[in-house]
Order: sequence, then C-alpha cells, then structure tokens
Amino acid sequence: MSNILTLYNMEFKRIYKLYFGLIVTLFLGNIVSVGLGINDTMRHMNRNQMIPLDFNIFKTYINEDYVKGFVIDQIHVFSSIVLGIAVLSCLIYALIIWYRDYYSRSKTICALLTLPQKRFNIYLAKLLTILVMIYGIIVSQVIFWYIDTIILKIITGANIDGFTNIFSNMMNNPSRLNLISPYIIDFFMINIFGVLLSVVVIFTGVLIERSYKRKGIAFGILYILLSLIIYYFMLIKYVTYSDQGLSMSLIYFLILFILSISISYKLIKSKITL
Repeated sequence: MSNILTLYNMEFKRIYKLYFGLIVTLFLGNIVSVGLGINDTMRHMNRNQMIPLDFNIFKTYINEDYVKGFVIDQIHVFSSIVLGIAVLSCLIYALIIWYRDYYSRSKTICALLTLPQKRFNIYLAKLLTILVMIYGIIVSQVIFWYIDTIILKIITGANIDGFTNIFSNMMNNPSRLNLISPYIIDFFMINIFGVLLSVVVIFTGVLIERSYKRKGIAFGILYILLSLIIYYFMLIKYVTYSDQGLSMSLIYFLILFILSISISYKLIKSKITL
C-alpha cells in the first residue's frame, strides 16, 4: 500500500497545477454562470414584461418563485456545461497519464517498469490519481452550486425555505440533464461506479495499444467502443423497466470491471514493453 501511495504522490506532483487549474476554472465558470443567469433573466423580463434592464428589478418586480425557477435553471445549465468540460478533461488526461511516461524526455515509464515492486502498483497509482481528480471536481461543483445560490440569494433578496438546498432547487427536475444525480442509487451508479468503470476501460484500451503496437491501436479503440455500444443498447432495451435495468446495469458494470482489471493486470505484468 505504501508503494502505491508513493507512486500516487509522484503522479499528483506532476498534475497538481492542472488539477487546481481545473478547480479554479470550474469556480470561475460558476461565477460566470450566475452572471449569465441573471443577465438572461433580465432580458427575458424585458422582452415579456417590458421591464427596463436594471439590476434593481430583482428587488422590486421579480418574485421568489421566478428567481427559484428561471434564474437557477439558467445557472444550472451553464455550470453543468463547465462541469462536463472539466470531467471530460480528466478523462482525456486518463489517456495522457500513460503516454506522457512514454514520450516525455525522461522516459519515466522505463524507471517505473524496472522498479523492484509489482508492476500493477503503477496501474493502481494512476487509477487513484484520475479518480481523485474527478471525484474532487464533482465535490467541488456541489460546493460551488451552494455558493452560487447564496450569491443569488444576496443579489435578489429572495428569502424562502431551502433556497440554498442544492438538490431541491437545482437538480430535482426530471427535464434537466443532471450530471450529478440527486438520487442516491443513480449517484452511485453514475458518479461513483460509472466514473470508476470509465477510467478502468480507458486504461485497458491504452494498455492494449501499448502491448500490441499497431494492431493494438485498433484493438484498444474497439474495446472502448464495444463497452459503450453494448451498454447503450442494453439501456435502450431495459429503459422502461427501471428495476430490471438497474440489475442489468449492475451485472454489466461488474463483468466489465472484472474483465478490464484482469486484462490490464495480465498486460502490465507480462506483455507491456518499454
């Protein structure tokens, strides 16, 4: 375990600037989202109610239900886009984290693979690095949504029970695309297990490519695509059967996870080369 944490510490030192840069960008994106939400609301009121574009209209004309409904909707949409970009950046880095070891000037992979320890520790350290990044961004976004609603409450003067409750005001709307689910089962399936499985599948695709070179490129891409395609068609088939769909998703997640970990373990132990 100490070897894994040592390798993780090394990986984190290499990406902490990127990581904190994403957190800062996410925060700024949320502040911009608040501004855009307020601006869009004022323009909407100007078009529909002929109210002048004045910042004070929030304290004189707009009611709390309107603030809660329209402004927070806008903030949620804009901030979700920023969140999606941040998480996507982390998933892209799940590819880069391996290739930078091969193509950096120091050829870090040479030192890592020749260390007197289990090679799979390298895999686990990199996996931990990416998961910490993504989970950290998800937690940060929830915190930022609270900050967004507090800022909005101060600006508009709205005073209603639960105004700063993120799950009741920003996420409990089935018509929205919620990147962070407010429902505990969906949250674990998508934001915990789904994230873990996504990174594991990407890692497996990379290791396949690294192990089989030219053929590996096709095999690695095919592995990632097949995992997505199979799950997509499975969701379509069981979309109207929520309980059955959940059971099938759990079974698929477990099978794909075990398969990916097994392939990765075998490749990094005996097949992957410098």
